[in-house]
Amino acid sequence: MEEIFPILLALTVAAFAWGVTALVLGATQGDRRKLTERLTGTSGSAGSPAGPSGAGGSSRVAHSGADHLPPVLARLAVMRSLQRQLVHAFPEVSVARFLGLSAGFAAGAGLVAIVLWDSGVMAGVSCGLGAIAPYMAVARRKNRRQRQLTEQLPEALDFLQRILRAGHSLSTGLSMMGDELPQPLGGEFRRCYDQHSLGQPLEDALREMARRIESTDFAFFVTAVLIQRQTGGDLSQVLGNISGVLRQRIRLSQFVKAKTAEGRFTGYVLVAFPILMFFIASTMNKDYKRNLLENSTGQTMLAVAGGLVILGLVTIRKITTVKV
Repeated sequence: MEEIFPILLALTVAAFAWGVTALVLGATQGDRRKLTERLTGTSGSAGSPAGPSGAGGSSRVAHSGADHLPPVLARLAVMRSLQRQLVHAFPEVSVARFLGLSAGFAAGAGLVAIVLWDSGVMAGVSCGLGAIAPYMAVARRKNRRQRQLTEQLPEALDFLQRILRAGHSLSTGLSMMGDELPQPLGGEFRRCYDQHSLGQPLEDALREMARRIESTDFAFFVTAVLIQRQTGGDLSQVLGNISGVLRQRIRLSQFVKAKTAEGRFTGYVLVAFPILMFFIASTMNKDYKRNLLENSTGQTMLAVAGGLVILGLVTIRKITTVKV
């Protein structure tokens, strides 16, 4: 029983993480579907006629995120979400390779825990932490890229506004933005222009770029361009207005971040304090560490304490995170 206990605990942790992820994706699926319908122009009924780009083009763009997934994995919303995150963070890594890497981390961490502590509880906890670590790295890198895109967008819109006022076309402006803007936004505009130059309609290229970036601010820009190409009007003035709104949102977000800095710092101190006290007490009293690490009850208490610390950190981050 003791030999299979780490496996059962690891499966339990994996099932719990899978359920939480599915629940979160299900809660946000409605908003994503509305945004997708707005960008693709398919918000009507299923029998409504196709737009200017045709039903085939919209379908091709809409399902481009799952093209590189195996058919079995492509049916799962969690795998499609993971594939989109990998495109942002590590484009060269496939979903199957990432899952194998995550399983390898989990198995390695579990083996190390068994060698060090010879405990099923610590092995299960280590397996869970090893499996979660790659996902945390992907989420961190994706968030950093999204933050860079958001910060670069107002300057990019001002640059495009000046290009249009100089008399150049929108496609020429996209080409110049791809050459002049820094990464990662410059690479996205370069890819959009390359797709358009190879024959894809500009509207479809913009929609696909909006799906890759997955930013509400960028969706404002794409929606404004699509509406202007259908109804006409001064696009440069619209871009100037959007740029001003985005700058105000960035300033407000930075203001909120500064006001909540104390709460975040308090959370970090509360997380670090029990860990620091454990090492201090272990240094002063060797029996204290021995009772916790060499006793099954102590190991269980350490595992529960670690879970509560992580839960407290997540709760504090949720409280101090204000969406603007």
